[in-house]
Amino acid sequence: MPTDDDLDPGAPTEMFQAFVDRAEERDGETARSWVAPLLVVVALLVAAGLAWLLLG
Repeated sequence: MPTDDDLDPGAPTEMFQAFVDRAEERDGETARSWVAPLLVVVALLVAAGLAWLLLG
């Protein structure tokens, strides 16, 4: 049975910091998740425009 002497007073702070770090990593991933599809759409539009100009 743990006593009050065995408790680490910094443990809750470390656990909270780990939670915040994981949340920041997830936020960064979701912020970048729309960049790749946007680049694909832009590339397709450019390719379609060039094909229209060259073949039209």
